[in-house]
Amino acid sequence: MAYRSRAASRVVGVLLTGAVLGGTAACTAGGAAGDRSRASARPDATTVAAVQRAVTKGAGLNSLSYRVSGKVPGQGAVKGRASLSLRPRVVEMRMTASGGLPQGEFSVRLVGDAVYVGGGGQAAAVLGGKHWLKLALTDQGAGGFGGMQRQADQDPAAQASLLPGSEDVRKVGEETVDGVRTTHYAGVVDVAEAAKKPAAKSPSAGERRTKVVEQYQELGVSELKLDLWVGPGDRTVKFRQRARTTQGPLDISIRFFDVNKPVTVQAPPASDTVDPEGKLKGASRRLG
Repeated sequence: MAYRSRAASRVVGVLLTGAVLGGTAACTAGGAAGDRSRASARPDATTVAAVQRAVTKGAGLNSLSYRVSGKVPGQGAVKGRASLSLRPRVVEMRMTASGGLPQGEFSVRLVGDAVYVGGGGQAAAVLGGKHWLKLALTDQGAGGFGGMQRQADQDPAAQASLLPGSEDVRKVGEETVDGVRTTHYAGVVDVAEAAKKPAAKSPSAGERRTKVVEQYQELGVSELKLDLWVGPGDRTVKFRQRARTTQGPLDISIRFFDVNKPVTVQAPPASDTVDPEGKLKGASRRLG
């Protein structure tokens, strides 16, 4: 059970980063990023302003749904579908993983300060017939889930806010994404330089942006490639992030839809859930 929860937590942690990133990017979504050689121009004020508008628009989102696919460092290929809301903070995600330590299908629900990880029959085989494992976001020892507290609390616009500051942010061209006419922008972010630049206008936004940069540094990322497809109304339709990390390639694509629609997520039945923390608290009470 310990192995299974650790493996699942690593996948969930990275995918939740993508989820928050998606909410941030103001409706950005994933797909294939364009080759840098196709860039139409070096950065100019008009391009930077267009990207900034999309980032700002995304920062105002409260909820969305998205599809995610790509490669997670050290974990292989992943794909999934999720819905999230920032206020109240809830996430529901279904994913598959292959080619890494975790294999098969997983479900994740984030409700309040708890994360529920389900693995169908695989989970039942190691959880005494139950299908869900409950872990607290604040539990730093729970297989890495503690780091998700920081990710879930971040302003989703924090990651996307790095793109306007790229030294080569540029307009790649006009592209159609799932029938939506978009403008494709791209840029490479020097993570070390991003850490030196002034953060944001407000102290709180600056603090969140700093945490995002620190996360990339912890992964050993020196260059971060970002692609943004912006549709009508300055809404991001597609987003992709790529980088080399100390554990392997990071290549996550996100396709957004159902922006600002209600998202309701319910915790699994307690009768079908294993709660290690609850068991420990019960044992502590019995022992005085």
